[in-house]
Amino acid sequence: MSVDQHSFIIPEDQSISALVSSLQKTFSVRVQDETVYHRVFYDTFDWRLSKNGSILEVDDDGLSPRIYWQQDKDAKLKIQLGLRKAPRLAADLVTGEFRQQLQSVISVRELLPRIKIRIKRQALAVLDENDKVVVRLYFDVYWYRASKLRAARVLTRRLLIKAVKGYVDDYQRVEAFFAEMHLHMPQTMPIPIALQSAQDNVIKLALIASGISSGEYSTSLNLRLDPFMHDDQALKMILLRLLEIMQQNTSGTIKGRDTEFMHDYRVALRKIRVVLKQLKLHYPQAVSTKYRRFFSRLGKLTNPVRDYDVFLMQLENYQADFGKSDWQQLQALRDYLLSSRAEAQNKLIEELKSSWYRQAIKRWREHLKHSATGNDAADNPGKPVYKLADELLREVNRQTLAQGKTITRNSDAETLHSLRKSFKQLRYLMEFFSSLYPAVELRVLTQSLTDIQDNLGLFNDRHFQVAMVQAFIQQSKDEEAIKASEKLIQILEQQQDEAGKNFKDSYKIYASSGRQKKFNELFVDYHQGKMKL
Repeated sequence: MSVDQHSFIIPEDQSISALVSSLQKTFSVRVQDETVYHRVFYDTFDWRLSKNGSILEVDDDGLSPRIYWQQDKDAKLKIQLGLRKAPRLAADLVTGEFRQQLQSVISVRELLPRIKIRIKRQALAVLDENDKVVVRLYFDVYWYRASKLRAARVLTRRLLIKAVKGYVDDYQRVEAFFAEMHLHMPQTMPIPIALQSAQDNVIKLALIASGISSGEYSTSLNLRLDPFMHDDQALKMILLRLLEIMQQNTSGTIKGRDTEFMHDYRVALRKIRVVLKQLKLHYPQAVSTKYRRFFSRLGKLTNPVRDYDVFLMQLENYQADFGKSDWQQLQALRDYLLSSRAEAQNKLIEELKSSWYRQAIKRWREHLKHSATGNDAADNPGKPVYKLADELLREVNRQTLAQGKTITRNSDAETLHSLRKSFKQLRYLMEFFSSLYPAVELRVLTQSLTDIQDNLGLFNDRHFQVAMVQAFIQQSKDEEAIKASEKLIQILEQQQDEAGKNFKDSYKIYASSGRQKKFNELFVDYHQGKMKL
């Protein structure tokens, strides 16, 4: 807390007018007009600032908004001069320290006004014998409305005492006056109490009042599967959770400004398609085909949007490889990518807004809820889910190993992309059934798959990015822009080659006898030994 100001909590039953009267008996006080201002706290949809201990706050008195930024819980709150409104993306800011710090926390996520506090303020000034202001006091009542459907309520009441430069002694006397004050509230507190110092914890108080946790949003499945539950029931529980994640991100995907909504939507969608491969044995052929086609269609609509998003995010990283003139020429490429992205996004939005899409999602959810509650378990008992998990993980691991052994220096991008999808399927299955296996051992195996996917993912990204730049060149008539774009292709192809080489190294670790022994111990021996006990 700053040494030139002090904040106290005003108890709920304590009259503010009584505190003012007590102050007036000891000091010369000028009561000023009552005012109202707002403190608005911005954060991302998934509360990244809060989780990092960061604060982005706008104090708005209706005349001159002030923007404050705190990088983390150990940093000081700093006013950001020159800003009149909060940025929605880190990229909206000019290059500098604030942008760099903000981007390191929120990446490409959009900032939203998550908490808005309305403060009714009664200001007072303590005067000296010459009627000069020597101390300022503010009695603040914080009002918070958790949602449009709920009435506003008093969140807290505070007394803020601020020093005036050159009058430290006067400030200390006023501070001591309140610190030593003992309040008498016989109805609720028979014993006199002292005013308690206040922390600036209004964000925490608002979250408690609204019943929100900053950690409530997660793309993790967070499922604890009973090893002996029916496999069909377990798979449909997984599908329900994935559908929930999709629907949490649908609105943000339609708005399109925060690209992470679309990313989370798309990952959940991909995971659903992996599970559907295993559910086909539990469905009539017509039903299985219907939903696999539905989610496949959605996947094809999200693919180009995400490819453009990734390239646009990474394009800025190449600035150091170009001179100022050449880099300016690449603006034409960026404009082309933005236009192409908007076209792909509009096609996706049209689908997500359609009544056909809403009805399909509704029917899918109703079907899963019926099955996941066990209503049809007696008709289709299946097998214990731990057996299904062991079988699937062993089989997909075997297929992925066999597929990986066919990769050579001459393998094309399509072959490597197919292998990447196989590794992704294996990692998703390990995530789905993670609660059935010991966490430490599973984490080691998951890490080896992550390294491979990173390399194959980079290879795949550069392949599509080269194709995007080539498409731009084919339609462009700007010779300078074409020349700069051709240089960018050379850089992209070099990175693609490096990713291919790194893949070979990470694949050797995964395919090694030591690592495969761990796979067998976990997905062959673990449950066999446990079930014998």
